[in-house]
Amino acid sequence: MDFRSKLVTTLALAALSVFSLQSAEAALDVDPDSSLPDAGALNTMAKSAVTAAFLNSLKAHTSKIRDYKVYCRLYTRKGGAWKDYGAADYIYKYRGLFKATIKSKDYRNGSVVARDSNGTIKGCGGGALSFMKITLKEDSRTLQLPTGYSLAKSDFASLYDGLASTLSGGATATMTASANVKAFPEQVSIIVLRQGAASDSPIVEVLYISNDTKTPVGWHTFQNGVPHAVVLFQNLETNKGLSEDLFAL
Repeated sequence: MDFRSKLVTTLALAALSVFSLQSAEAALDVDPDSSLPDAGALNTMAKSAVTAAFLNSLKAHTSKIRDYKVYCRLYTRKGGAWKDYGAADYIYKYRGLFKATIKSKDYRNGSVVARDSNGTIKGCGGGALSFMKITLKEDSRTLQLPTGYSLAKSDFASLYDGLASTLSGGATATMTASANVKAFPEQVSIIVLRQGAASDSPIVEVLYISNDTKTPVGWHTFQNGVPHAVVLFQNLETNKGLSEDLFAL
């Protein structure tokens, strides 16, 4: 396998698992089953309809964030057990600039995917492959995440746009404005998206939103009504004056 082929494979594996697969035997920093409410609890907690005013308030707060950095952890569920799929340092700047730096214990550690000020998305491998770079298309499968979202549209504003699009497509949403959830150090709002209008319609996604910053602190996706993946957003820092140079590869 030549260097370019190996780099493409590296980036594909890293991005498709979001933040690189770690050992399945490693202890979970957060156990989603014990740290997040189950479907029964969510049915009890999230009873109020999600209003357009609330969605607008989320977008309004997000529009005030010109740049940010956040640490992301991903967990996926397979065979009835949660696996820790690693982490990424993620930075964002208005106009869609982003950079995700993979954190793992294998050869993919240090891999980077970024969109620069010209709107070009590039990737490079970690370690010995760091000098090799490739250009990626916006809709590249390499950027597709286990959550169903694209790494190219995983900033807070795009995630909220995705929420609005899901609702306009026929999904329904209920919420609770304030709740204590073990996985988070602060009270959060919880939004539960369902496939349809019926109260027993399968859950599609659950959003945990900081009541302080109005940004997501957790994004829980389901497949066929069963928990599938969780992304936790930790150590958020906003409006740091990040230079555009940080997003160039």
